[in-house]
Amino acid sequence: WEHLQKDTDIKTIMYPWQALNELTYGFRQKELVTITSGSGMGKSSVVKELEHHILNTTDDSVAIIHLEESVDRSVKGLMSISKNLPIHIPKYEEMLSKEEKYELWKTSVADKNVYFYDHFGSMSEDSLINVVRTYAKSFDCKWIVLDHLSIVVSDQEGIQDERKAIDAIMTKLRKIVQETGVGLFLISHLKRPQGKAHEEGGQVSLSELRGSSAIAQLSDMVIGLERNQQADEEEERNTTTLRVIKNRFCGLTGKAGQLLYNKETGRLKEV
Repeated sequence: WEHLQKDTDIKTIMYPWQALNELTYGFRQKELVTITSGSGMGKSSVVKELEHHILNTTDDSVAIIHLEESVDRSVKGLMSISKNLPIHIPKYEEMLSKEEKYELWKTSVADKNVYFYDHFGSMSEDSLINVVRTYAKSFDCKWIVLDHLSIVVSDQEGIQDERKAIDAIMTKLRKIVQETGVGLFLISHLKRPQGKAHEEGGQVSLSELRGSSAIAQLSDMVIGLERNQQADEEEERNTTTLRVIKNRFCGLTGKAGQLLYNKETGRLKEV
């Protein structure tokens, strides 16, 4: 009974997209959520929307570990969403005065409980695990975003080595999630599909997760992004389909709505 009472204290946050909530009932602490797609499908845009959503709907601390972009780019991403203006693009950034940018930075980043990990490129398994544990325990971060898993093992030589490395990292990440109660968003790449290419809108499946079956087995939730980058119509090229391909929480899977990217605002809107 005491364990059951503790479970009632687990925090749940709704996603900013209704159709995804209908299948997932939101996301929770002690969950490892993997977001995956082919290259250039908009994972970063989806993740930044999630980061902004958590920071602006809760007082929780969030740790952002983006290993493929600078801290400047990560900060500008949050500022862009707050302003509805993609200021990481020079022509849009030039629209703002220095004073306007300062105020925007202050309200969207400086006044929030957010930590950015300043590192670019691959890193050792032990270093990554220590960073995640430090944010969860020492900084009391309730939510951590790790983008992305593949780059952590990019220095590994050979398919077999990469698989073993991913197995080990996923096992340790799963333990940290359970041990600390943190909610972890993990971004992972897909391997080349046997059928229709991902950049042409090919459907995402668990078997395409790169490197190892450990990602599928140890994740509580796996959300795939699908988009036809090569479509003739601009609206179709900018529309991303969300697909829940694993759901340990309640078992519901399948298409979970669509997000349309607006290049003038830099935002994703559910359609």
